[in-house]
Amino acid sequence: MFRFSRFSRCCLVVHGARAALLLVFSGLLLSRSSAQEGTYDWSKSKALYPGILYTHVESTSPQKTVINCMRVDVQTPRIRFDTTRRCLDWMEGKEETRRRTVRDFIRQSQRTDKKIVAAINGDGFSPWPAPYQKETLTDVGGLLVSNGTIVSRGRGTPSFIVTKSGEVRIEKTSPDTDLTDIETAVSGFGLCLIDGQVPASGSDLAPRTGLGLSADRRYVIMMTIDGRQPASVGATTQSVGEWLEHFGAHTGINMDGGGSTTMVWWDPKTPERAKCRLLNSPVGNGVTYDPQKAKAPFHPTERANGSNLGVYFTKK
Repeated sequence: MFRFSRFSRCCLVVHGARAALLLVFSGLLLSRSSAQEGTYDWSKSKALYPGILYTHVESTSPQKTVINCMRVDVQTPRIRFDTTRRCLDWMEGKEETRRRTVRDFIRQSQRTDKKIVAAINGDGFSPWPAPYQKETLTDVGGLLVSNGTIVSRGRGTPSFIVTKSGEVRIEKTSPDTDLTDIETAVSGFGLCLIDGQVPASGSDLAPRTGLGLSADRRYVIMMTIDGRQPASVGATTQSVGEWLEHFGAHTGINMDGGGSTTMVWWDPKTPERAKCRLLNSPVGNGVTYDPQKAKAPFHPTERANGSNLGVYFTKK
């Protein structure tokens, strides 16, 4: 069975004062919200690259939550998407990709002509559990297409699709889905935002990753909600949909979450060793941090994921 990480649900999170100060010091925008009131004003955000805006939001109601969100304008010249590729000796339905952390996904791309500048984690994978940082071979949960090559077939779950002409859409895919015109695709567990409507969900809180698309299909919303740590309790799947809508999405997918939830960007202004920077605080080891029992402060850990989704720019 595929691992359905305990991750897709409710509100938002507060980074501690230390994390907030670090973000401000780095020049990244920090805003606070007690709830998803209206539509987010992206003029207040930070531009990471042309066409890629970023914001960091902290909420205290109904519980502490920290949200990181990027908006990608697909009309930006030369902007493209890329996903995890087939592993060597690919075996469909058995060994489809080699697991990598989101940061290693970006680092590896920097040695190619598709240099990814921002990325999040993708779909669930099997077998699970697995060593959280070890790069093992794995089977991806839903449709995954990289550079026009099928990596994993659809299994009835929703997929984010980029056609060969550059058009983007979100739709459910199956083993029979026509892949002829698909250049890039990555999937998630289920729809958490459907034509502007948010379905109800369970109440369990966990780290979550959301991927949304605006009604006019111009903007792709890439979002993480931290969890299992003092600064951010986590969210429900319903809350993922509500926040995606707040940031401008009309349709949205609840992606793999829990310890997989990660957002990263390539910062060209920092020294080489520090260019690949975490934007959220992942709990890749899957452990809920308990300050009453811990012997050390909370420290982010990264998980090797079955698939990741990144943004890059073509040379021409």
